[in-house]
Amino acid sequence: MRPLHSLLCLTAACTLAAQDAAPRIGMLVPDRVIEKTARGRKLFAELDSLKKTLSDKIQAKRAEMQKLGSQLQSPSISEAGKESIQKQLRDLDFEDSQIEFQKTQQRIVTQFQQEITPLVDDLAKEQKLQLVLTFQPGLVAYADQTWIVAFSDEVAKRYDAKYGAGGTAPAAKPAAVKPAAKPVAPKP
Repeated sequence: MRPLHSLLCLTAACTLAAQDAAPRIGMLVPDRVIEKTARGRKLFAELDSLKKTLSDKIQAKRAEMQKLGSQLQSPSISEAGKESIQKQLRDLDFEDSQIEFQKTQQRIVTQFQQEITPLVDDLAKEQKLQLVLTFQPGLVAYADQTWIVAFSDEVAKRYDAKYGAGGTAPAAKPAAVKPAAKPVAPKP
């Protein structure tokens, strides 16, 4: 009888421990929030546009560099001409474009994170989650896709509701004022 009693106590303890130990976790997929929201698409479209513009600038600089390089190889060029071309080659700076892109990328990512963080916090509290992870490909070996996207979809819904495609949260609408009733004139 004693072994059965011990086994039942152990089973009950394990069951209680398992219930207490099972954390409530949410998974945020930022790319999904960006793709599913007007505001997210607008923010990151700005980054894509800048990337294209800077890429075009870099291609133009490379073409200029090749042109100057071929001029430098010309046998008929003077020493003064060579020095001038070498100076122009040194002045062609690719780092400015890269730095500009990195600064803009950092600004947009920071803004996005600042905008969604309160929404994630509120939703996590509502769902009584203990932990919210940010999804990164290759980090998770297996997870139910429905579970992964459910939290992100709710964040996306709230993000659009709060920000729409604009840059700031909409102002609270003032209460509608009812027009005063017109007094009825007595009939003669």
